[in-house]
Amino acid sequence: MKIIDWLSQLNQQLLPQSCFLCGDTSIQPICVSCLADLPHQVIRCSCCAKPWSTIALCDECQSQPPPYTHTQTIFSYTYPVSQLIIAVKFQQNLVILKFLGELMGQRLITQPRPQVLIPVPLHLARLRQRGYNQSLELAKGITKHTGIPVAVQACQRIRNTPPQTTLSGKQRQTNVKGAFEIIKIASNWQHIALIDDVMTTGSTVAELARIFRKAGVRRVDIWCCARR
Repeated sequence: MKIIDWLSQLNQQLLPQSCFLCGDTSIQPICVSCLADLPHQVIRCSCCAKPWSTIALCDECQSQPPPYTHTQTIFSYTYPVSQLIIAVKFQQNLVILKFLGELMGQRLITQPRPQVLIPVPLHLARLRQRGYNQSLELAKGITKHTGIPVAVQACQRIRNTPPQTTLSGKQRQTNVKGAFEIIKIASNWQHIALIDDVMTTGSTVAELARIFRKAGVRRVDIWCCARR
């Protein structure tokens, strides 16, 4: 399988392919022109990355500070980024998924540098159904460019909760309550980054950040591909 993967990667690098978005010939999954047009999020809350009028804290983060310190995202969750996310989560497009992970590795600011990356885990039933954890694949791309290790076994999802996309904001908070469990963390972990594909209300990463803070981690940051 490793040889097949290597040959597939070599083929993608040497042979022209079609841009996923516009269909033009491209040496990468998304051509340079389409990549330049993707919606980058510029002005946002410095804590939750919600679109905001300044880079200061939004009203919600000031009144009810979340358990994480800082959020980074490279895109705004609008078309065509939404189309890319759908492709990697529900259409098994691993080529686009790998490409997005590498973009995150190239564009995220890594200072102050977390000691470890922790992908938001999927429940085992959901993992079996999908075949991969998109957050883990994104984390691998970040590691490739930053050298920050990924801790896959640090935590697990112990409740197979309904998809967050089907729920309201309040329902999302209760849906993930008690959904995660820490398995093993190093005693010297003081700064970690949680990796996810899309952040909407932030309920999932907030719950995961909460249990890591409770376990003694001082700083938890959120790195995600897109923010609604």
